[in-house]
Amino acid sequence: MEWPLAASAADRQVEPARPRTGRGRLAVASADFFLDEASRLTDEERALMAAMLRGLVTDIADELISVLPPMLAAQAEQAREGLYRRLRRARLLEREGLVALLLRRADEQQLSARTDRREPTLSALVGDDDSQVAEAAMALVLARGRRRDRFGRAGLEFDDLAAEDAVATVYAVAAGLRDVLPAESDQPLAAAAQALLARHDEGRRLEASVIALARALEAAGQADETMIRKLAEDGDPALLVGLLARRAGIDYLDAWNFLTGNDAMMLARLAGCDRTTAAQILAGFEPMSGAHAADRIIDGFEAIDDVAVERCRRWMRLDVHYRSASDAMEQVRG
Repeated sequence: MEWPLAASAADRQVEPARPRTGRGRLAVASADFFLDEASRLTDEERALMAAMLRGLVTDIADELISVLPPMLAAQAEQAREGLYRRLRRARLLEREGLVALLLRRADEQQLSARTDRREPTLSALVGDDDSQVAEAAMALVLARGRRRDRFGRAGLEFDDLAAEDAVATVYAVAAGLRDVLPAESDQPLAAAAQALLARHDEGRRLEASVIALARALEAAGQADETMIRKLAEDGDPALLVGLLARRAGIDYLDAWNFLTGNDAMMLARLAGCDRTTAAQILAGFEPMSGAHAADRIIDGFEAIDDVAVERCRRWMRLDVHYRSASDAMEQVRG
């Protein structure tokens, strides 16, 4: 699916480099020039991530302004102009968790771009005989619907943020508004931020709805090869990963990183998929699974022995902080 690069989603236009501005751009140009081409954001990804982040900042600002005293709220409305640019310039939005969330949504958009978003399997599950499955499927349909614009592009809601990122982002937006408001706005803005954070609920994350449906399908005995193949054929990467994560006994985000990190076949092996199902996963998600080399990848799937699978499973079940720290120590050892 193609989607327009909306002007509102883009940052201010970047003009070609000129000699008089070259020196100031040297550090940025050097970093950009030597980035791994395979890891760079595409123009579409950059535009979508910018649109989602801008929309999130606007939503948070609106929530804060809505509870301010009337006169201060009127002034804050004027402060919304240029708010996103000010926060970008102050680098207050450069949080790893927030960027990871934006990238995950962009990846999901790319992986499902070839479908028309009818999501036939999910729609069918809304009418499932198992009431828990049907209820969880309807909750996911509604959650996805709230996060898509009229072009079908992915979006974010405040509750999608992890708790630490929610706190940092809300206070960043409050400070961004305060930047052009009088000093007496400090206490009202702080109170508005605290009130908004009190309503934050990670249980309403989009991922939570996906995980709930995957759990219901597993409990109903429907997390089988047939369901996985259907979801792969539909181009529904999020729900597919939810099922694979349940079958593998690993965290959803770890499973997502397997799918999008050229380790889809290890994920399939962890989930106990057969060769036919692994091939369907490749066929369903060519943009990131590399289905152009399907034969080689399937050979790799079969080459992963049971010992390697169980070693990987034990590692992935360790605490993520321990794994990150161990990886860092290994890099230091060289």
